[in-house]
Amino acid sequence: MKTKPNALTVILLVVCMLLVVCVGGLSALTIKNMEGLGKELKAVGEKTAELVERFDNEEAKKKAESEPRENDVCIADAYYIRDTSAISDAYKSGDRSALDDRQKETLKMASDVLDNIIEPGMTPYEKEHAVYVFLTTRLKQDKGSLTVIPSSGADADNPYGVLKYHQAVCVGYATTFRLFMHMLDIDCMVVHNTSLSHSWDLINLDGEWYHTDCYFDTTEGDPSYRNFNLSDDVLGYDHDWDRNFFPKATGVKYNYTVKNAGEVDEIMDIPSFVKDKLESGESCFSLRVKGGITEDQEPVAAYLTETLASAVNSTSAGYFQYYWCLDANGDYVLCMFYRSYNEEPSPSIPDDIAERINEIINELFVDCNY
Repeated sequence: MKTKPNALTVILLVVCMLLVVCVGGLSALTIKNMEGLGKELKAVGEKTAELVERFDNEEAKKKAESEPRENDVCIADAYYIRDTSAISDAYKSGDRSALDDRQKETLKMASDVLDNIIEPGMTPYEKEHAVYVFLTTRLKQDKGSLTVIPSSGADADNPYGVLKYHQAVCVGYATTFRLFMHMLDIDCMVVHNTSLSHSWDLINLDGEWYHTDCYFDTTEGDPSYRNFNLSDDVLGYDHDWDRNFFPKATGVKYNYTVKNAGEVDEIMDIPSFVKDKLESGESCFSLRVKGGITEDQEPVAAYLTETLASAVNSTSAGYFQYYWCLDANGDYVLCMFYRSYNEEPSPSIPDDIAERINEIINELFVDCNY
């Protein structure tokens, strides 16, 4: 079977052909022409060295891109995960001299946020929770309905654009969350999935790692908590990533829904528990069954929750999600989330102004043909 020569082989073949042509013509050359030949051979040598170096650089780049890493990764062929440690280091040291103007502005905006949401005496978990709530519920609301409009979408993947323009793609949420965590001296990494289409965060609390995906949990109402401090097992339901490169997330203690679970006496009490929570307007709730769930009861619990979710989703103006997980004691916890399809309210304006707007638009545009 024939093999296709690589780029380096082709370059060397071309050089050899040039040398053969040059040497073959030596007999016809005079001493005067030898100097010119020397210059030609030098130029060929320099060009060859340049081509070989370019080839080596391309090969090194391809190799680097294929190796697992946290930063300098392109997501969705458009957005880059970039290191922001210079900014967080400057925040902790108080020395901003090594930062450029853009980094200084980012540091100022991030510092102002922390001044507003972090209180003395907070635990690392409480600090993380405050940042999570800010990014998922308050970020878009900080400047009302209209915010500063960026000149392009390029800054949606970094803390500068997220904090200045209040808009972000998943990379923007992930890198901004990580920046805040590092400023607060909490270990955190940005994770990307294997298809390079999505990113989120890993955070270390009390020596255990947890996944947090602010982008998927962004909402106009109360925090979703659907993707807040999850283990590998739970996040693995709908996320995939290089588990050999990124730390294993086995923490359960700081999973919000597990941490705040209620309790029912038996499995058959689950539907009434859910109905009470939904009727009270809650969107995130969880429960344990008193005494735990035995192996024999597992199929019953699974069938009940599957049927319950189908019933809620078919009769409500929203969608209901759930998952079962194990707490630190090995007991099952049912974590549930409900989100209305009509969560985002329309801006409130006086009736007379709304009526006037409708009159103007109807007068100008109704029954028009363009």
